[in-house]
Amino acid sequence: MELGEDAHYSDLSAVVSATSTPGQIADHIMSSVVAGALPEGTRLPSERDLATALAVSRSSVRQALSTLERAGLVIRRRGRTGGTFIAALDPDRVGAYAERIEDFRQARHDLLDARAIVQNRVAATAALRRSEEDLRRLRAATSAYEQARTAAEARTADARLHHLIAQATGNADLVEIVLDLDRRINAGFRHDPFSDQLFARACADHAQIVDAIAQEDAEAAGRLCESHFRQTTMGSAG
Repeated sequence: MELGEDAHYSDLSAVVSATSTPGQIADHIMSSVVAGALPEGTRLPSERDLATALAVSRSSVRQALSTLERAGLVIRRRGRTGGTFIAALDPDRVGAYAERIEDFRQARHDLLDARAIVQNRVAATAALRRSEEDLRRLRAATSAYEQARTAAEARTADARLHHLIAQATGNADLVEIVLDLDRRINAGFRHDPFSDQLFARACADHAQIVDAIAQEDAEAAGRLCESHFRQTTMGSAG
């Protein structure tokens, strides 16, 4: 199975409000570039579509893209095959953003660390509170993930599974915490790293996590879930 790169632009209004300045919009796109959400060559949606997704004016989007173009982060081409494309991330060419790249990376690392810790406790709580209906849904979601054929399908199925684990806690506030962390990490561009190797690991991880929840083994469920997030999105268990 070949899982290609992609970018999603749904629910962007959750991270960029109607009062956002062009600079804030540019920052969100920049953070997604640095995090790997928007690899070199990715074509961004049209100004109209971005404005709709971000719930901002087209003029704000236009200004943000102009800022990124001047910084060397995007390339704009005219014509039928034209559009706005992500340029190669060269720290020597990104102007004022060069000094902020490490800040973006550190902020992302901290968010990923927080998510791994929170997901530990969420999975542990789900193991103690899940119902038989929860287990049925979790197993179906695990199967749906295993049947994914593209990175987009896999990311969507993964998000669905972990959302169901949060719902199995029976605590709406925990569900909202998980969703909020996910929104902040993805900044509107769902982009957890993916490869055939990570896909295979995630399939095994998901099965073990759901088994632990089924067995009401809170310690194992929490530990496995935290390890899963650290290994598949942070690259280490530390």
